[in-house]
Amino acid sequence: MPAAGPFRSGAVRRPFAGRRGRAAGLLLCALLLAFSGGCIRETLPECPPLQITLTVKDRNYFNIDDAVKLGMMERVADDLPFRRYVHSLYYVVHDEAGRTVAEQRNIRIRNDDATQSIVLPTSLPYGRYTLTVWGNMDDEGSLGAGSTEAGMESSGTAANDIYLACATFDYRYGSEIHTLGMERTKGNLLIRAEGIPDNIDFSTKTIAGVFGLVDNGFAYSELTDVQTELDWTVRNEIQTQTLVCPSPSFEGSTLSIEFIDKSQAPAGRATLHPSLSPRDVNITMGRNEITILRYVYREQSGGDFDIYLRVNDNWELLHSMGID
Repeated sequence: MPAAGPFRSGAVRRPFAGRRGRAAGLLLCALLLAFSGGCIRETLPECPPLQITLTVKDRNYFNIDDAVKLGMMERVADDLPFRRYVHSLYYVVHDEAGRTVAEQRNIRIRNDDATQSIVLPTSLPYGRYTLTVWGNMDDEGSLGAGSTEAGMESSGTAANDIYLACATFDYRYGSEIHTLGMERTKGNLLIRAEGIPDNIDFSTKTIAGVFGLVDNGFAYSELTDVQTELDWTVRNEIQTQTLVCPSPSFEGSTLSIEFIDKSQAPAGRATLHPSLSPRDVNITMGRNEITILRYVYREQSGGDFDIYLRVNDNWELLHSMGID
């Protein structure tokens, strides 16, 4: 008689039933995953927004150490609150087509944080966006079309240390957080006058041939003249500083100064005639650089001036519109 075990009906049906049960279980799991996946998708949080942390790159001028050595300026500490360098901010964001997708009007910074954060709306779709930030403007009257350029001798900018930052960001998943440093747009003209007669109590200054417009790529254009006036509170020796954009070339700007005794002005006349008129000199202004000159009055030499320009930590005497 053949062996009974392998050919029993129960022994044949059990493997078939196990395969069918496993298949049914897999189908049930697939259905559960499909339904649970739909629920999770509906409750996903919004995509992380595009965030930019603003820092201050130009805290001090490139050649600040020389001005400190002369006692004409002080070095600014590197760990001050952001608003000690840049006290106001305006920004605008454009998409690849040039459309404005976000904008913050000019606001005064009130906090003491070391950096400032720009967090764009979560509704902003992924894509490439260009952020332009202006700092230290009193108002927005100097901004051009699209706010991507600004007049540096306009209302709200003429006497201000204007800062600028601009970058294009590829906003996508995993690339939402960025850092951007703000930089100066202007240089600083420092002038010291020595040995000036006691009767001089007023001066005028003209810097001819400096740029007056800058765009968000730090491209300068539109040459202009900058004019300033100063009533002296201290006689004989004065120091002035003027913030202006760069020169178009080496020695591409001309500096003219007049020293005036206001008491000699004719009664009822607004025009002041210069009492002392040093010769004009050519100068070079640079972005985030200090240009330093010294005017020394020589009464014994017929009332003439020796004019010195600071070059490589040394005083160079200027002669006939050039350096001796």
